Amino acid sequence: MGFQGFDPVKLTDLAAELDSLSRNAGSLHSRLATVLTTAQQNLPPGQSASRDPDLQDLVGGVAQIPLLGTSRLPGSLTAELGDMQASMKRRITQLESLQKFAGLGYPVDPSVAFLDETGPDGKKVDDALKALKALNGADFGVNGNRDDLEKVTKELTGLTSAELDALFTKADPADLAHYNKLLSDTGDSFFSPFDHNGLPEAERENALSLMLAKVGADNLGTFTTAFPEIQPTFENSAAYTNHGNNQNGQNNSGIHWQAPTDPLFNGPVSANDVNQRQFGDCWFVASLSAVALKDPRFIQDGIKQNPNGTVSVRIWDKSGNSRWVTVTADLPSDTNGDPISTYGNGDTWPAYYEKAFAQTYRDENGAGGYGGIEGDDPKNAAPFLTGHSGSDIDKSGGFLGLQSVADTRFSTLKKQFDAGKAVTVSTPDDESLDKDHPEEWGGTYHSNHAYYVRGFTSDGRIILGNPWGYQGYPPIYVTQDQFDQYFQDPEAYEVP
Repeated sequence: MGFQGFDPVKLTDLAAELDSLSRNAGSLHSRLATVLTTAQQNLPPGQSASRDPDLQDLVGGVAQIPLLGTSRLPGSLTAELGDMQASMKRRITQLESLQKFAGLGYPVDPSVAFLDETGPDGKKVDDALKALKALNGADFGVNGNRDDLEKVTKELTGLTSAELDALFTKADPADLAHYNKLLSDTGDSFFSPFDHNGLPEAERENALSLMLAKVGADNLGTFTTAFPEIQPTFENSAAYTNHGNNQNGQNNSGIHWQAPTDPLFNGPVSANDVNQRQFGDCWFVASLSAVALKDPRFIQDGIKQNPNGTVSVRIWDKSGNSRWVTVTADLPSDTNGDPISTYGNGDTWPAYYEKAFAQTYRDENGAGGYGGIEGDDPKNAAPFLTGHSGSDIDKSGGFLGLQSVADTRFSTLKKQFDAGKAVTVSTPDDESLDKDHPEEWGGTYHSNHAYYVRGFTSDGRIILGNPWGYQGYPPIYVTQDQFDQYFQDPEAYEVP
């Protein structure tokens, strides 16, 4: 009998068949090698038993040794089919346990039905519900409530996806709201200024990110209602209050949240995909572009879509510790449904990097959200993107305090770029430069803006990319003298 669209009996039969195939793959490989070797021995000199290079490699290889690499010849399937059937068996066990779980009255969301995790335990759900309920009206004593909250939070984050989703279906919304209020209240009481109340911001964000990545798709609305702070605000941004970006001229008639239809990746990651759009965070987007240029795989490995549709992004904190920040799939969009935030060419990964950053970063005044990431220095983005701090390079080319007489204005920039580092530069806050700059740069140059280094020409010019987008704002070519006049504050930082 099927469950959530899956038939465990048929899946079990398929897993057994794959298991049988994997056991026979080695002998099939050997037999095929024997046939090809015999054929080769009986052919006239100069003729091959097969024109396929993979099959030709089998000539003389009669031992039952699985091939390595990407080959799909029989021997190479031994491990692959074995791993596949083992994964299927685990998921079948999960399906069967979910079926029993549902039979006991616990709801099961389809998005968690075929995950590779341990079967759900109804008692854990019931215990967590009781722990949430117990927070109402509790007397936490003179030491505050942090110990109690840490215990409940550990209980919640330790639940499997199916268990957590069942909890959110069954939980009283008032209990969830009260739990969130306690989590967020980190102030000490008047009577005991040394109370430990709430959870520290980073600890709270980590817990909510972990739960948001696991809860079922149908309960995402319940989750965001209970924990509204997991959605970074855009109402404190200039793009919202000014209806657009004054620098690049993009405007909107209103911003709302809307899920995009484009995929996370529409082809390989490329710095050419990044388009800043309407939020004034060029300092972050230029750094993101610089990293994407230097190591596309690093960007791709640092973002993932979860079964419930949320997206998790790898971010480093100020202490150099990496963690995954989970955000909902919806993005700031205008009244026509077009994206307001940083976007790609048919892909959304730049938008989610930006959203996770807006969720995590706080400016010098403590403001977060999209307004909190507007207007800052590119070197402040580097630690969050890569875990490495940026290094200032002075105008003469040397690192501050490490200048060499032999250095020219570009030599250190080029050395750092050629060594694999991401490099960004800025322009002065002088609006007169918007008209008084080389004509060939067109609208790509703008004052009070950040750029990223794309490379160097053979005649000694630096190639700079504008985070407003490669298509509309082509790279500009800058001589050393032009760089001194129109640019400043070069930064270099490692990409792991």
